[in-house]
Amino acid sequence: MKYFFFVLLVVLPMFFANAQQHSVKLNDSAMALYKNDPQKALSILETALQMSIENKDQFQISKSKNNLGIVHRDLGDFEKALQLSSEASNTKDSILKASAYNNIGVVNRNLAKYDEALRNYLNALDIYQAKDMKSEMATTYNSIGLVYSYNSINEKAIEYHLKAKDIFETIDNKKGISEVYNNIAIIYANEGELEKALDYFKYSLQIEKRLNDKKGMAESVNNVGAVYYYLNEIDSALVYFRKSLAIEKSIGDMAGISASYNNLANVLIEVKRLNGAKTYIAVSYTHLRAHETLRYL
Repeated sequence: MKYFFFVLLVVLPMFFANAQQHSVKLNDSAMALYKNDPQKALSILETALQMSIENKDQFQISKSKNNLGIVHRDLGDFEKALQLSSEASNTKDSILKASAYNNIGVVNRNLAKYDEALRNYLNALDIYQAKDMKSEMATTYNSIGLVYSYNSINEKAIEYHLKAKDIFETIDNKKGISEVYNNIAIIYANEGELEKALDYFKYSLQIEKRLNDKKGMAESVNNVGAVYYYLNEIDSALVYFRKSLAIEKSIGDMAGISASYNNLANVLIEVKRLNGAKTYIAVSYTHLRAHETLRYL
């Protein structure tokens, strides 16, 4: 009996360690593919979360919840994303807490709660600066720039975007550089400098294609289409909006699909093709209802 008890003491920690390692691998694999296959990522993360709950591993529970929040955010399910990352923010791990703050900030920014978003980002930035985490600092600078941009404080927005770009270039983070180009392009577009905006959106698109980031490609293609629309180059706008829609369908981005249908409808209204516009509007509305994002219009 004593020998049996001794074996249990050895086997149980080994089992826990193996389960923990498996949960880590599941989280890592899910986050490596979520941009191109978010539905598969969700399935993997749900498995990781359930495994962590069964093993009462609080850190991995919080990590899985936050990663689920990130994927749900990218799919436009902001309510679910906010719930999951808010739960994850209760972790004792400061780096994971900062990541949760960041995701909550992104959600609040998408919900136009800009003061709350800025507060979330600054909370995350404090942690990243204290630990000299350059990539995370740059991402958060970029996000703060977005908040200022949405509040039309463009000079401040560009200041933070350039802070981000400097760090991204130092650490050779091409995805980050792409996002900075995209955000600076939006500022130029809002200021009516459409040719400059088009150049920066195309810089961003070139990087996204090299990275094969389908979510990023869809966003950049959509933005190029929007500039062509405002330049009154309607045929080009339609081409790019349709390209964006095709990519969004391929990855199941319901919020993006709805937005692209809406954009296509706006273009068709502009050229008086009202029957086609009505069809796109109806499909866009259907996707919004199915995805429970109608309240965010």
